[in-house]
Amino acid sequence: MKIFLTGAEGFIGSKVLERLHAEGHGLSAAVRSVQEEKRLQALGIETVRGNLCDEIDLHAALKGHEAVIHCAAYVRLWGPRATFQGVNVELTKKLIAASQVAGIKRFIHMSTASVVLNERRPLYDAEESLPLCNRNEMPYAQSKAQAEEAVLGANTTQLATVVLRPAFVWGKGDLIDRQIGPAANHGKFGWFNQGEYLYSSCYIGNLCEAISLAVQSSVKAEAFFIADNETLRFRDWMTQRLRVGHYRVPTFSIPRALAWPFARFTENGWNYLPLKSDPPLVREAVRATGYPLTLSIEKAKRILSYRAPYSIEEGMAAIATSQEDQD
Repeated sequence: MKIFLTGAEGFIGSKVLERLHAEGHGLSAAVRSVQEEKRLQALGIETVRGNLCDEIDLHAALKGHEAVIHCAAYVRLWGPRATFQGVNVELTKKLIAASQVAGIKRFIHMSTASVVLNERRPLYDAEESLPLCNRNEMPYAQSKAQAEEAVLGANTTQLATVVLRPAFVWGKGDLIDRQIGPAANHGKFGWFNQGEYLYSSCYIGNLCEAISLAVQSSVKAEAFFIADNETLRFRDWMTQRLRVGHYRVPTFSIPRALAWPFARFTENGWNYLPLKSDPPLVREAVRATGYPLTLSIEKAKRILSYRAPYSIEEGMAAIATSQEDQD
């Protein structure tokens, strides 16, 4: 299948590209850097270089393709609301419109499990029927929820749309490597309520499996939670991930009851003062990682025939191996 992939330079997109390339699909990828463009072209992958939001002619880029996998996003918990809307919502709508003109048959959208986070309460075995996030204090989840609505609403007999909602995606090069691990090393990452609550995760290899199945499937107008088979306590899982990456494991913890008002206080300060860095804590971080969150993957098993091929232990071992090779 000829597939156009966005977000190919990101953590998820780069791994998806590797998986689909290994499966023999014809691939095109949107990239920004000349270095990445040359590397992908050397592998036989076509590229379009530029900013998807305003530099690339999407209609021309999608011509001749059968499917689009949209992984590009503004993945932050703090930032200008206009950027969340422009990248996560408006770009998705532009891609859908271009896909309709280009005759794309399948549109697979990478969302997030946090689109169902609203009230501050535990969610156990969450199912896809939960209402989508409509909280202004959660700009990332809210914008991804709006993008989902656009994707699923665009499904027709000519264009089949599918949304994947992974739990916290992890693996070598993930958010832990990029942000959380370094923060932990500097004493800037800790637990909420000691991290003693169940929390779903999604190893990148399992997410790639789900994407491969979605590409081959005939399913349409559906959203699916994707997660690892096992569910651990947040502290246990994150401790393993930090240790395998050779990062410090924090010992301090903040009660959720204090974390929320403190996060609101820091957000207000950053909104009204000319501060360039991100706030030390924001409410979306508290809501997304400070409460029990487990996902039911029964729908993905039933309709996509999803079976997570990697255990958490196997995922950690793969990181350890890559870490040794790097060292």
